[in-house]
Amino acid sequence: MLSMAVSYVQAAVPEPISTTYSIWKVVLSLAFIVVFIPACLWLVKKMQVTQMRFGQSDIKVVSSQSLGTKEKIVLVEVEGEKILLGVTSQSIHHLKSFSSNSKAFAQAMSEAETETDKVAATSHRHDADKGAAS
Repeated sequence: MLSMAVSYVQAAVPEPISTTYSIWKVVLSLAFIVVFIPACLWLVKKMQVTQMRFGQSDIKVVSSQSLGTKEKIVLVEVEGEKILLGVTSQSIHHLKSFSSNSKAFAQAMSEAETETDKVAATSHRHDADKGAAS
């Protein structure tokens, strides 16, 4: 009887948990948290994009080009009309409007570049003529 009581007491005493098991438990918990937080952020972002896609918004951002840390040019479409906006941290400026029947944005930009090149070439020739006359 005494031997049964001793074996029962030994069975009731929990075995000490090894330190290796404890360390792995902590490491795996931290790894789960490190993976879980970015996964939740990604999911929230995807849900926002999906809501924007299915939302009936009259304003669509067609394109955006960064010009610096706080400056960018944004092409926005509103009711079939495209509007080019200059955006800074302090203000928004209307640069140009493109109606639905006007020429393409790329054509307008190439024409603007051509005009700028012509003005620059004329300016260089004018400066050269002044230098030759002196």
